[in-house]
Amino acid sequence: MLSSLKEGNHNAFTDVFDIWKHKVYSYFLKKTKQAEIAKELTQDTFIKLWKYRAQMDEAMGLDQQIFQKARQVYIDWLRKEASYRQHFYTPENILTQSSSTGHNNSHEIRDAIHSALNRLPEKRKQIFELKHVHGYSYKEIAQLLGISTKTVDSQLLKALSQLRKTLSNSQFVIIYILFFMD
Repeated sequence: MLSSLKEGNHNAFTDVFDIWKHKVYSYFLKKTKQAEIAKELTQDTFIKLWKYRAQMDEAMGLDQQIFQKARQVYIDWLRKEASYRQHFYTPENILTQSSSTGHNNSHEIRDAIHSALNRLPEKRKQIFELKHVHGYSYKEIAQLLGISTKTVDSQLLKALSQLRKTLSNSQFVIIYILFFMD
């Protein structure tokens, strides 16, 4: 089947799609927890598989190659989401929107959030930003910083706890919406 796929056989591709689409979709649904996004990412994976079919390695299992493509599609999606979040879901943008609806203390809230984030220890702040601003996974952060994934998890929990203690309830809700509503 792999050699037929590499040669551009549409029937082989249809067979591969029919066999693997549910597993790939389940992978994305588990990662994103959003059905529509999982469908889109599944489609992107198979489009990428077809587009780069000639480069597939016959010594490697088809399932392994499909999930390598899926992982790359997921990483690309995370990066796009992080970029989108960084440009459109900044505290300033949220607070500007809330000030236009009549909240007068938006500068105070923005300053409090900015201050709370800056009070995090430097390494904890870096881990927080890699995860919640740039969209890196725990494993990617661990590899990037040369620490264990358990350390990443521990530091993110400590950051959350510190922010919860530092900020008022309404300020913490804004932080939660900005960074934790995935």
